[in-house]
Amino acid sequence: MRPIEPGEAFSTPPAPVYTDDDFYEVRPPPPRLTRPRPARVGRGRLVTTALAVVCGLWVLALAASQATSAAVALPFLERTVSALGDVPALLQLHEQAIRTAANQPGTGPVPVPGFPVQGVALPRALAQTGTRDDWRAMLLAASAETAYERGPAVFAPANTPADSRAFSTSQWIRIVMAVESSDAHATVSLVAWALGLATLAMAVLVLVVVDGIRRYVAIGLGLIGGALLAAVIGLGGLLVAMLFGLGSGSDFVAEVGVLIRTIAWAPVQDAARLGIAGIAIAVPAAALAAWRARHDDLDDGYDEYEDAR
Repeated sequence: MRPIEPGEAFSTPPAPVYTDDDFYEVRPPPPRLTRPRPARVGRGRLVTTALAVVCGLWVLALAASQATSAAVALPFLERTVSALGDVPALLQLHEQAIRTAANQPGTGPVPVPGFPVQGVALPRALAQTGTRDDWRAMLLAASAETAYERGPAVFAPANTPADSRAFSTSQWIRIVMAVESSDAHATVSLVAWALGLATLAMAVLVLVVVDGIRRYVAIGLGLIGGALLAAVIGLGGLLVAMLFGLGSGSDFVAEVGVLIRTIAWAPVQDAARLGIAGIAIAVPAAALAAWRARHDDLDDGYDEYEDAR
């Protein structure tokens, strides 16, 4: 036999009570707020934890999408090409050969001997009249765009096998260029969208599973937990970037450190904003829940006092 709910006990209006002096109507007591059952509390904690994990992964994916965008990647690729090829010294060394080749009959672009990016050359008019600074700006901009679209393959001549050693410079170049590419940006952006939808779904699930005002406390705690997860991983990345800054003194290693710092700093900033939003939701909701719980306890005590009388 199932227990009778408060509403069922007074499903019909009670009859009025008459006395010699007056009459009054017996009214049912107001329904009491029941505390959540242990099983429901456990499910609420589980979905809140899942919300925190998914939210933290979403912040990390969003930061990676920002760090691999063209606005971030192109300046980094320009500095990397300049560091790898020592472009100013290269142009100074071959300036006379470039101008001589530019003044030869023809209309095609003028290649720069020893330039590290395959397929990038100077327009003939610029090679004839431009300065070395003009050459450098054009070559680096074109190299960055080419590397962003085609990946690390632009740094290896055709039919040249790549060095497969794990810690070789060429392997590091391939890894870094593969990260800072349009393909990587598209993949990470897709993952960020999927995790964003998953975060929204988990927030809705929290609203369904958790009762009353506590559901907003749970959502706030989930956002705070996700912010902490993303911030811890981001701070770990900043530590790695600091170690790269203390490396061998190579310009390329220094640029990799700058890249890691850029990627790692983004989730820390996003986590700070997310944590503030979580606190703004959780603290007022927790205060309201505590006030309501205290109010219910006072009502219970008053009813017990009246019953004792």
